[in-house]
Amino acid sequence: MLTHSIPQFQGFQIKAAYFEDVKNGELLRQQVASMPFAMIDAACICSLEQLFCAVHKALLEYTYNRLRTKNLNSECILSLSPTSNIGEAFKRFGIKETTTNIICLAITEGKESGVIEGTEHVLFQGVEGEEIELSDGTLGSRADVEIIKKVRLNRAT
Repeated sequence: MLTHSIPQFQGFQIKAAYFEDVKNGELLRQQVASMPFAMIDAACICSLEQLFCAVHKALLEYTYNRLRTKNLNSECILSLSPTSNIGEAFKRFGIKETTTNIICLAITEGKESGVIEGTEHVLFQGVEGEEIELSDGTLGSRADVEIIKKVRLNRAT
């Protein structure tokens, strides 16, 4: 699991993990609204910079009380999208029935994180897949260039 912070938002902690060959994707998709983290289709992400830019934008919206979604985790998915349409953002970047590689992303604030020190490994415990290193190399080698092109050209997938 990757733990990160953004200097401008010291009170927040970002935790992210990459899961490959996820077997319970359909169940996760059904429970997406109740999960304490965002689930992103890893095929749409090509670098950590792309991921952290979305987190930064979501934290800015939160700071200025301008969230367009229910929480920071879903705001990150919206922030990945080139449009401001929430439904399209979830359609393009959220997990689909066929998704097997997932990035789990959680933004926690201060002591309200719900994660007790030393138990970070249970944060994404509902995901049944192999956790592998979340890095630019992993993301770049597993990204689906055709899907990314479609998003960039603003075409529906």
